[in-house]
Amino acid sequence: MKRFLHTAALWALLLLGAALPARAAESAVSQTEPTLCLTQQITCGEDGTYTLTLQAWAEAGTKTAPGPDTRLRYTLAPEYTMTDDTDVQVYAVDKTHSGWGQVKLDLSGLQLTTDAATGTLTVTGFDYTTNAVSEKPRLDGQGRTTFGRRLVVRLSGLKPDYAATFGGCGVRAGTGGLYTAEDGDTQPVCLASFPAAAADIPLRCTYAPADQTQTAEQEVNFGYMINPPGGNAGNIPDGKNNAWCTVRYTVSDDTGPVAEYTVPAAAAMSGGSWTLWPSRTYHAPGRYTVTVTLCAVYEPAGTSAPQGSARRLVLQTDALAEKKAS
Repeated sequence: MKRFLHTAALWALLLLGAALPARAAESAVSQTEPTLCLTQQITCGEDGTYTLTLQAWAEAGTKTAPGPDTRLRYTLAPEYTMTDDTDVQVYAVDKTHSGWGQVKLDLSGLQLTTDAATGTLTVTGFDYTTNAVSEKPRLDGQGRTTFGRRLVVRLSGLKPDYAATFGGCGVRAGTGGLYTAEDGDTQPVCLASFPAAAADIPLRCTYAPADQTQTAEQEVNFGYMINPPGGNAGNIPDGKNNAWCTVRYTVSDDTGPVAEYTVPAAAAMSGGSWTLWPSRTYHAPGRYTVTVTLCAVYEPAGTSAPQGSARRLVLQTDALAEKKAS
């Protein structure tokens, strides 16, 4: 009986010893996965310009948080543009026992490159491992107490690019994230992406319907007024500039609306349809009022509306239809 108990105990110890390395390895694997935190926010100021703030840091306790070669790479959406007045700041902020500090730290080694033409920026030189954020204080390389730091990139003075958009509500700011260092043999790997952020851009477009001259037998061509074959009608929906709004053209005479053409959001002019077909043939020359109505298709992103309307814009102009002299 004693021999049986002794043998059973030995087997139990052997099984326990075999299980321990597996559990330890399993625990080690879970600790090597970095916890990267990225945020972005875009706000509209009273002057009608936008400020984009990007923040990135790593949580402490990870063994493989990225080093200073890691690239923060970001590309603005085409609806926003950097100008000569755009100010780009790159700095770090200390974590404190009660939150985040207010002092902007100009760390040595931070490198920023921007390309205003493409709306891209890249930041390197921030060591996410050394600056890992923790709720518990620790000593840094100089023996000072630290809770870690986060990287901040702030672009102020961004403007809507009305060559690329009519505006609207909930217009996305852009995309980007943290990437491994560039290597000539391999493509950079995305380690973490910025969550989506959006703002509202006041609706705006220019429109000048075309006049037309017709013979006695010809009827008034409302389609020519709205979108003349030779262009010169102003900003015409192309599927990109109206990505955030519908565009409706209403032609009226003295009796009221006689024709209406509606282009859905993200559709080109050719993708629209006559939502009010002319009820009769119009031969009489005269001036026709053309009303262009832009309506946002998404809910506002900001708590306060930017200057101008980002939800609905109404433009009114006119076009002349005349007969050729006999």
